Amino acid sequence: MEPSQEKEEIGIGRFRVSLTSIGIEERSSKIVIFSVLTVVFFCATISYLLMPPFSFPKDKMITIKKGASLAEVSTLLDKESMVHSKSLFELCAKIVGGKKPIFAGQYLFKEPISACAIAMRIAHGISGIPAVRVTIPEGMSNKEIAAVLGKNIQKFDSAFFLEHAYTQEGLLFPDTYFFSENVTAEEVEKTMIANFNKRIAPWRGEIEMSGHTERDVIIMASILEKEATTEEDKAIVSGILWKRISKGMPLQVDATFMYLLGKKSSDLTSADLQIKSAYNTYRNKGLPSGPIGNPGIAAIRAAVHPIESAYLYYLSDKDAVMHYAKTFEEHKANKEKYLR
Repeated sequence: MEPSQEKEEIGIGRFRVSLTSIGIEERSSKIVIFSVLTVVFFCATISYLLMPPFSFPKDKMITIKKGASLAEVSTLLDKESMVHSKSLFELCAKIVGGKKPIFAGQYLFKEPISACAIAMRIAHGISGIPAVRVTIPEGMSNKEIAAVLGKNIQKFDSAFFLEHAYTQEGLLFPDTYFFSENVTAEEVEKTMIANFNKRIAPWRGEIEMSGHTERDVIIMASILEKEATTEEDKAIVSGILWKRISKGMPLQVDATFMYLLGKKSSDLTSADLQIKSAYNTYRNKGLPSGPIGNPGIAAIRAAVHPIESAYLYYLSDKDAVMHYAKTFEEHKANKEKYLR
């Protein structure tokens, strides 16, 4: 008999003696021993099946498509050598995820983890993909936003974003966002629009009471972002511009030309002011046909709650200080004084 076998026999024999000493017959003791060994074997098997396979790939990225079933996900994991048992993974997923054990998206697994740990992450949408912090300032146009995203997010498709978000100018809410490093242009657009809807919701009642449509308020707010710096000046300019509209006067704001031509006020020519465009606020009366950027809450508040004044004109000097005028003659004098 081998030494190891001898030790095993001695160990089992001692266990039998211990069982006999407490009043358990030899036949019964064999049943107890078998039961204990069965439980130990079962637990060891389950533990092994829950552990990550030795072939678990490092830095593995998987994609779970929207609407994928639990069976499809377990098959994917099995194919990628990420689980020992599809059944045990599915059991874990049902325990940790309940009725919705699958959260579609991309998942990065840098190191091997257990089947239950995988189930936990997939059930709660924990992607494991490093987040990229991106800040979008108030007033940026879609084109400017695309440039910021392209600079901060590697492989971001700025061209597709611009094309896809073309009709969403004014609805991409300026804020600080945390995007995964492989986020798609479509996902960014949806996230920013969802944020806009969330932030504008408390204002919809006041917008309705203002007598203006939500779209007109957003257009006005986008102009205010470019025309004034402080909240007070935004509100005063808002009052001036709404008044000019009510009087049938053209707005004559230069900010729309920055959006249209990419030119600052000081670079505009007489020919520029005659361009035929729905954004030319010198030729046309009323608001331009759409927003010229994506306004924040302060500008939206100013558009909804303008400060009434006797002014009809304003200008901003080189230090961004506003100078207001009641008449065109006063305005010309301000231009001569502050812009020469």
